[in-house]
Amino acid sequence: MAAAAKLVNPNAEIVAKSQSLLVNVSAGRGLASVLKSNLGPRGTLKMLVGGAGQIKLTKDGAVLLKEMQIMRPTAPQFFDQERVGAHTLAGRSLRRHPTATMIARTATAQDEITGDGTTSVVLLTGELLKCAERYVGEGMHPRVIAEGYDLARDKALEILDACAVGVDAKNPPRELLQSVARTALRTKLQPKIADLMTGAVVDAVLTVRDEDDEGSLAVDLHMVEVMTMEHKLGADSRFVRGLVLDHASRHPDMPKRLTNCRRRGAEIGPDRDGVASMASPWSRVFVRNVFAIASGPRGRTTAPRRAGHVLTCNVSLEYEKSEVASGFYYSNAEQRERLIESERKFTDDKVKQVRPAASCPSRRWRRRRRDDGDVFAAAAESGRAPQVIEFKRRVCKEGESFVVINQKGIDPLSLDMLAKEGIWACRRAKRRNMERIALACGGSAVNCLDDLEPDCLGHTGLLYEVNLGEENYTFIDEVKNPKSCTLLLKGPNKHTIDQIKDAVRDGLRAVAGVLEDGKVVPGGGAFEVAAAAELVDTFTKTEAARGKKKFGIHAYADALLVVPKVLAENAGLDVQEAIVNVQDARIKTGGCLGLDLATGEATDTAALGVWDNYRVKKQYLHLSTVLATQLLLVDEVMKAGRTMGKGPAAAPDDEYA
Repeated sequence: MAAAAKLVNPNAEIVAKSQSLLVNVSAGRGLASVLKSNLGPRGTLKMLVGGAGQIKLTKDGAVLLKEMQIMRPTAPQFFDQERVGAHTLAGRSLRRHPTATMIARTATAQDEITGDGTTSVVLLTGELLKCAERYVGEGMHPRVIAEGYDLARDKALEILDACAVGVDAKNPPRELLQSVARTALRTKLQPKIADLMTGAVVDAVLTVRDEDDEGSLAVDLHMVEVMTMEHKLGADSRFVRGLVLDHASRHPDMPKRLTNCRRRGAEIGPDRDGVASMASPWSRVFVRNVFAIASGPRGRTTAPRRAGHVLTCNVSLEYEKSEVASGFYYSNAEQRERLIESERKFTDDKVKQVRPAASCPSRRWRRRRRDDGDVFAAAAESGRAPQVIEFKRRVCKEGESFVVINQKGIDPLSLDMLAKEGIWACRRAKRRNMERIALACGGSAVNCLDDLEPDCLGHTGLLYEVNLGEENYTFIDEVKNPKSCTLLLKGPNKHTIDQIKDAVRDGLRAVAGVLEDGKVVPGGGAFEVAAAAELVDTFTKTEAARGKKKFGIHAYADALLVVPKVLAENAGLDVQEAIVNVQDARIKTGGCLGLDLATGEATDTAALGVWDNYRVKKQYLHLSTVLATQLLLVDEVMKAGRTMGKGPAAAPDDEYA
């Protein structure tokens, strides 16, 4: 085959059959050696440094595989066994390795499908190639090993179903969900922060879960907004049963905090953010960057209002501009005179609307309207803001508040009118926030103020503003039956926040997977030890495993033990002793036992609350086996043209046509 390829292309770069397996095995082992130190709760961190000096600390396998550099295909150095190692694959060389690229893409597909298990895919694939190399080197055909791998995979999936524990998806035990979330979070975060975020992750998933038409539960994690804030510590991160908007009100006289009604002049105790303030008639207290307003607009004392009705709209609340940014053209003097006449008529009409308020014969009445800043009341009657005010008076009872969130603009005059009415309003809200507000608070967005009805209103229990430097945030909290919520992640720097964000993403998908699958699997390598023992002790003696296929089954069983071995190694334990302890304990008890990383002894990991995701285990077994068998059956690696994958190459011109 190599000689034939040389005849077609004398400059072709080819790896012969004797070296292709070595290349694939070296790539798999090298990539596994880079990622194995990050597996488990005792794993270490990797520091990624970008070309422009960016720094990222992570132990997430998906992030590492997406960001790290791998060798370029079919380079001359590619065929050098000494250069195909962990250091080269970690990014010292800018040349991309084809086998390592395939493994990395498969592992990232695992993350996209299940949300976790990226490192496990790389480890198992590399170990399957390593175990197969021994038998192929003794003269066994790779096809036989591949068939044994397929049989062992099918049996391992059956063992996985036997080890799995059923969960009532409609009424799941909260302790079990917290254990699943804690297991996923502790693999990437410090135990203290992981334990803190466990409850927040479970609450977020339970908030957005919904039952579809067929009666099965569906969890849309896109409805969980993950908002970051470089403020305080990671331990200050929390769950918000509502939304956090990255903008605030646009008027100084609007209330900054809407909460349950209290008597005028009463004390306001510490709220849920630890802010304490005293309501005084003339004060505006600022404590810990949180506004607690006790004074009304223009110094008039009012009690805090109860946050109630929320109106979302996509309507411009701006009056006509006095200046028109348009060009007018005329061709003769007659057209010019008509233009001037219409312009004067428009100006006179506006002046007549304002004049009654300014030239009223009653001095007392004129002074009262001037003090209120309502000189333009007559002109305001024709605007859209009075429609909102009238609607608020119609639906709000005594003590209830009214909130307006508009996607379009609100001019200063309308803001002043809304503030005098005690309405909290913000303008230029982002589209994604508009969609989430309707899901969190209820109601629906209004595109025309003529369609205002009480059914379009949402409701909230608490609304307040937070100021952090130049950034303003609005919290819409304590919402009943929300369909969207927020996880507020805090940290002293971007590196900490990114770590928490990656871990929270995995935790959310882990809890959602339990609700959708209705199954969990004991962690700590319990399934891998049980599957390896079952394959060797029982399955190799069956009729289906006759002949040379049993060698592939033995190799598959040995490869499965790579997960508990790496867990023990990262925990600083003696690997051989730890694996032997678990295997001996399983023989005595016959149960599904895992490894206690603190003591190195075999234990019931389910009793410790260490659970793995069922779909993660199922998917990583399938992907690793398929990829390993494909790489085993590669007999030659050759260089292709630059147009590969872009369609057929252009045919040469026929000179006789």
